[in-house]
Amino acid sequence: MERKKSYQELLKEYTMTQQQKEAQALEWYTDLFLNGLLQKRREEQLRKEIDLALDRKDKEAFMKLTKELAKYTE
Repeated sequence: MERKKSYQELLKEYTMTQQQKEAQALEWYTDLFLNGLLQKRREEQLRKEIDLALDRKDKEAFMKLTKELAKYTE
């Protein structure tokens, strides 16, 4: 015969499940936030490098860098 779980056991399981879901969501949000910061930093770095390439009249570097920047701004 199957033993029925008490209210306390069910509540404990539910609480643990909710905590796991919240931890997973926090991990996702943190990852999304950090990836956004890294992308923004890389875009800024590319823009500075593009400016330098223009100052040096380095067409090859300019084309390469603008192509990479376009991937971030699409």
